[in-house]
Amino acid sequence: MEALPVRFTIDLPLDRASSLLRRELEREGFVVAGSVQPEGEDQDGKPASLALYAYHGPTMQAASRADRRVGLYMLCAVTIRPQNQGSSEIQGISPNQLAGVWGGRRLEQHAVAQRQHFERALSRLEFDYAPAEAASSMRRKAA
Repeated sequence: MEALPVRFTIDLPLDRASSLLRRELEREGFVVAGSVQPEGEDQDGKPASLALYAYHGPTMQAASRADRRVGLYMLCAVTIRPQNQGSSEIQGISPNQLAGVWGGRRLEQHAVAQRQHFERALSRLEFDYAPAEAASSMRRKAA
């Protein structure tokens, strides 16, 4: 699977980052299909990481009209890992490669559309919650 170019750290602990990520995904039209703790729990019983799997509702509907087998290969995945001092690293995986392998050209435009929505949701989270030094440089670039 193809890693998105968006990989960033935010100044929030894993549980808060997860909650805000869900909110941003839902705001963009995604349905969170599930979550897992791929690395189990740490010594304190807290998740060592959290992976969310989601799909963009309107895009998935259009893709299913193009190929009814669309299923799991149109899911986006995002992993949240705790970092030092209450921050979290977020990295997303887009559906582009799997959609190309399993759905061929019929699903390519839908995978690209879903990736754009996914990147937009992640970018809002990054812009709003990046560490202070990164946020000031990002705002300068965006201006």
